[in-house]
Amino acid sequence: MPTMRSVPLGREPGEPEITSFADLTDRPLLIVGNGPSSAMPPYHRIPADVVVFRMNWFFLESNYHVGDRVDAWFSAVPHEQLEKRLQDEIRSGRYDVRRVLSPMRHAAHRDGDRYGLEPLVDVEELDSWSVPARNPRLARHFMSRPGLPTTGMQALAFGLGVGFREIYLAGIDLYESKDVRYGYTMPQVAELGLQAKDATPGYEAAHGLDTDLAFLRSCLAAYPDATVRSVSQSEMLHLYVPPAEDLPAGRPHLGPGEGSSVAATKDTVEIELPATGGVQALTVPKVDGPLWKEVDGRRCAFVTVVSGSYHHGARALANSLRAVTDVPLVALCTPDADKAALAASGILTLDVPPIVNPVLRANGAGGRPQKVQERFAATYTKLHVFRLDFLDRAVYVDSDAVVRQNIDDLFAGDDFAAVPDAGLDAPNPGVFNSGVFAFTPSYATFEAMMSRLPHTPSYDGGDQGFLNIFFDTWRALPPENNTTKRIFSHHPALFHDEDVRVLHYVGKKPWEPAGGDDRYDTLDLEWLDHLTGAEKNELIRDLRRQTDLSTTTAEPPAEVLRAVKAHLAAGRAEPAARLLGETARKRSLTTAEQRQLAIASMRLGRRRDALRTLERAKGPLATAAVGSGILVQYYRNRRK
Repeated sequence: MPTMRSVPLGREPGEPEITSFADLTDRPLLIVGNGPSSAMPPYHRIPADVVVFRMNWFFLESNYHVGDRVDAWFSAVPHEQLEKRLQDEIRSGRYDVRRVLSPMRHAAHRDGDRYGLEPLVDVEELDSWSVPARNPRLARHFMSRPGLPTTGMQALAFGLGVGFREIYLAGIDLYESKDVRYGYTMPQVAELGLQAKDATPGYEAAHGLDTDLAFLRSCLAAYPDATVRSVSQSEMLHLYVPPAEDLPAGRPHLGPGEGSSVAATKDTVEIELPATGGVQALTVPKVDGPLWKEVDGRRCAFVTVVSGSYHHGARALANSLRAVTDVPLVALCTPDADKAALAASGILTLDVPPIVNPVLRANGAGGRPQKVQERFAATYTKLHVFRLDFLDRAVYVDSDAVVRQNIDDLFAGDDFAAVPDAGLDAPNPGVFNSGVFAFTPSYATFEAMMSRLPHTPSYDGGDQGFLNIFFDTWRALPPENNTTKRIFSHHPALFHDEDVRVLHYVGKKPWEPAGGDDRYDTLDLEWLDHLTGAEKNELIRDLRRQTDLSTTTAEPPAEVLRAVKAHLAAGRAEPAARLLGETARKRSLTTAEQRQLAIASMRLGRRRDALRTLERAKGPLATAAVGSGILVQYYRNRRK
């Protein structure tokens, strides 16, 4: 373990740290943890001139959610891979990190270090515990283990101690989510190097909610003249720290804009492969381009959500939009989305944590979760689009739809507008279809949705039923703006083909293996025309693999993957590996299953097995026996 820092005998604890921040404390401070709310924070509540504190693996974010400047980075536990990755972020220029704060000295192969790091250049190294040590009330909390406050709380104590008096907390969610731990997707390269406690939701054994709340109250009591506000998503935190409100008119707020890196896309490292000469990191390049276009003086964008195999649909949607408009499409990606495929197709992406269907939580007979159709398991993640408050107006389009004509006129208005639902039955004027809707993003609306989510039923078991209850008043759009393939085929007299502006492929998707119903073949072929040659080639490869899997008697991949992830989330690596082993004896494992097997193997200490598994993974992000640099060139060629 690296040597702990100490205070020279001729100085008082915290003197260098207070001096370093002396010129900054008249500005507001933004402390950004890594909880789910760290992604796309409510910009209208955060001043533009904030000093920014980040911590631990923050650089895994898909976008510069609060910009690329980091005034101080905090870490309290030595971690070789974490520290080397941070150095790479600094050297590459992806982030401008001004200060590194830790209670440990920089590892330099001293006795006991166990590893060494390159010297930091133009980055100030400071002691994060020296400032809280000046206050006896706070110092007492650092004298017990287990029981230390988490890094976000330590950063709060440090900020108060050096003199900040207007402080905002983002991503400090007190681990309330039962489904996700971070506001970013943990890539394989990082997850393989973490212990189970660092990759699963909830507090780890060395910390706890009671400890954090006790320390938070001590901080507030020690500095009663400070104003601390929350832009996090934690009901427990809000018992002690009031939620921030929108800033008053005239005070500039944080957010995307010309010359700003806030919310901009960035290069992300997706996976590591064993290659000749060592380990090869694959960097998925950022997609250049604006996140919005001004339409009638307002920032506007099309948005969609991508999970699983829906990158095929998103590619067709993006290509169809490019043919009729120059307003960009932004894809919100769940952890299982193929972001490399989206990047290769030039699609702007934002990582979002999944919002689990509350029906899966509701207990049915025998205390078991109620069943819900597979297609509805992740649809509530769509609600994240309402957080995009850097947009003035947006149009959501499901990623299983294509746009046939220009629909920029849908950006008009300020209300919620959608098309009456229709399918096998004629249009229903009392219910809208949530596959296409125009809306005004609002973080307050998103918070209200999250508050009502556990207690609001859904007539269809998915997001559409919830949204129809939440928006009890809405403006009906003409049916041509969301024509489902079912009504297109079953009620042809209601539509003229040339009038249809958005064609929505509800039900069986064009990129899924065909069933016995050929009524939609013509429409599916039209969808195929929206893919490029390279995108069609990848689709054919995936269809062949799915067809191979469908001929076996093994459990469907989606069910296996869900069970394996549940085991790993609970720290049960052995049953996860055993389930995948049993599945492998019945059929070939999918790429996603192979990656989970690698994680399980790593947690069981079988590093060699984990690396072999990654070598066998065949997918956009992993190819067997790939030499150094080949994958990077492959993606560059695809983008061209």
